Amino acid sequence: MNNNIYINKVKKSAAKFLAIMALPLASVAGSMMTSCSDKMDSENYYTFTGKMMSEYLKTNENLSQFATIVEKAGLMDQLSAYGHYTCFAPTNAALTEYLANEKRKTLDELTKEDCDTIARTHLVGVAYSSLDLAAYNNLTLGTQNMMMRNLKISQQKNADGKTEFVVNNKSVIPFELQDDSVENGIVQPVNKVIVNSTSSVVNLIKQNCAQNTGNVGKQSRIFFEALSVTGLELYMDTLVEDHSYNVRDYKEYESYNTGAEGHELAIAPKTRKYGFTVFVCPDDVLNAKGINSVEDLYKEACRIYDPFNTYAGTIDNASDKDNPLYKLMAYHILNRNVQSYNYLTVREDLGVDYNYANTTDWYATMLPGSIMKVEHLINKNAAWLEGGVYGDRYINRRIDDKHKNGVNGTKGAHVINPDEDYDATNGIYFYVDDLLKFDDVTKDIVCNTRIRMDMSTFFPELATNNIRLNGKWDDYSRTNLTDENIGFNYYFPNNPKTGKNYLDGVILHTDNSLFVYRRPRLNFYSMHGDEMNAFKEFDIEFNLPPFPFEGQWQLRLGFAPMDDAPRGAIQCYFDGEPTGIPLNMDLQISSAEVYGGSLPSYSNIRENEEERIKDFKILKQKGYYRGPYSIFHANKNDPSGAEKFAQQQHTVRKVLCTVNISKSDLSKVHTLRIKNVSKTNASSKEAMLDYIEFVPRSVYGISDDGDTEDDL
Repeated sequence: MNNNIYINKVKKSAAKFLAIMALPLASVAGSMMTSCSDKMDSENYYTFTGKMMSEYLKTNENLSQFATIVEKAGLMDQLSAYGHYTCFAPTNAALTEYLANEKRKTLDELTKEDCDTIARTHLVGVAYSSLDLAAYNNLTLGTQNMMMRNLKISQQKNADGKTEFVVNNKSVIPFELQDDSVENGIVQPVNKVIVNSTSSVVNLIKQNCAQNTGNVGKQSRIFFEALSVTGLELYMDTLVEDHSYNVRDYKEYESYNTGAEGHELAIAPKTRKYGFTVFVCPDDVLNAKGINSVEDLYKEACRIYDPFNTYAGTIDNASDKDNPLYKLMAYHILNRNVQSYNYLTVREDLGVDYNYANTTDWYATMLPGSIMKVEHLINKNAAWLEGGVYGDRYINRRIDDKHKNGVNGTKGAHVINPDEDYDATNGIYFYVDDLLKFDDVTKDIVCNTRIRMDMSTFFPELATNNIRLNGKWDDYSRTNLTDENIGFNYYFPNNPKTGKNYLDGVILHTDNSLFVYRRPRLNFYSMHGDEMNAFKEFDIEFNLPPFPFEGQWQLRLGFAPMDDAPRGAIQCYFDGEPTGIPLNMDLQISSAEVYGGSLPSYSNIRENEEERIKDFKILKQKGYYRGPYSIFHANKNDPSGAEKFAQQQHTVRKVLCTVNISKSDLSKVHTLRIKNVSKTNASSKEAMLDYIEFVPRSVYGISDDGDTEDDL
């Protein structure tokens, strides 16, 4: 029986309470941790109607108007088939209010397209009970609705003190109507029609933050005017979707064999949308800095990006990419839609040990040559929390054991989750409590560290098109093609109309190259459970994120060598030049070729600094590092008792090359090429590309004096 327990709140009997309390504690706890069900049987629910969702809607008098809309949209047959659905069905009263607000008298005035939008906005392809919804308080659901838009869940108390759930801040699921279970899902009636914004992200910022009157967000007129004069407003307003991409032009799926998992399938992405994430600095923050106009903001930008007054233009040339104001504003924008506040960093902090680290993702921004650190404060070390709010996200923060705020650290900018509708058709925005700057402090303090980037963050398309971290991380199905509840693996084809790959900056040098994103599963030896893989006779080249400052850098690849997996050998190229001899991805660190002796227990040597340094240097001489101690492998997302990557031989970091980055190199786009050079069975080999570390000499070179780089 599935751990999810779907409770019909209509019948509040003592028998139901006793039935729940009689369950083993582990089952109750498991239901709170699981996001959605993966099996639709009547035993999953305390009460069960025996009806399909279609029949339920047709026979429920309070939902008859929504049933008419679903019928007119042509979706009733879909809701008559088996599947996993949540229907946030608006009541008749909700639809009556909606029609009045739209200046329409009856449902007959709604077109088929109107009905399709309304119906799909209220349908999700995963079954969510109230217990599941509770896990998403003040977060967005793990699955988008059928319009591919996010639904934010919050909670409130009704007049009787009972907890009710609210969708997108306005649509309440009445307590007495929660969790009506049907054969193919759950119906969660709402008292207001759910409406996703149809505005672009810049228009939504304008409506919510920059209007003279009636704005519902923080007043941000200066910031918006700067977006306008730099031309970034127009750019983001017009870039929504690549209509040359059509999923029907590609194979339904690609089949491949991988690792110890065996046969898998991957589908082509359903859409190729463009997206943006904008960090809005409100007027009150700017006013506190003495910035009261866009002209003042330009002067501040000059102070940051043109301290020697070498730029020949003025604010009148603000759309020039060398203009300081353009640089300032571009650094506040990511060219990806991160979808929601809880996706600013890796979802649910998958695999990050909060005893040793905060969850961190790094992103390239729209300012060429720049990167941004986004950090989720989950570390339990009180010193790391200095000046921050536990559980919130921060940009360009560096507070740790050796870096303190006001000494040699920086508290970063606090990212604030807006209460109003902030999810647009092509992006999302958040408020920040400080200007974001790619200045010397950011480069010398924030970026002067080991920068560990999950490979899936290299490609903005994965976040924007809801590919990264999709599905259930606790489900191990490998051949799923239809069930959003489980999630999908994706392959990235070349567009027959343009010749370019789905992923910007990716080149497939052979027709038999297969590049795949494997969705997260906790039993994988991969950071956050997901990974990028190259299959068949692959030869794949992709753009690297920028190096933040000049000097010597190591590039390291994190992956899982497996003696029972067809990893094979790869040749790497940096900027077109080979990085050395081929890398045998089958070799574990315990092999004679790597360690050269008996591999000691890391649990023991971590308690003995002299032994840890000895172990570190043995591996470093061969160009290897153990996996991170702050990342763990387990069948649950809980670090207690879990196996750290550093503790076993299945995860390593291998130095691909050491490069000298000059000042002129900082403005260049650098590339990494991975080529299959296996001598036998080449077409059945794979390269696992989990994460890449960019490590400055200040970090990797410190062991010469007896000290070593940390193992986190």
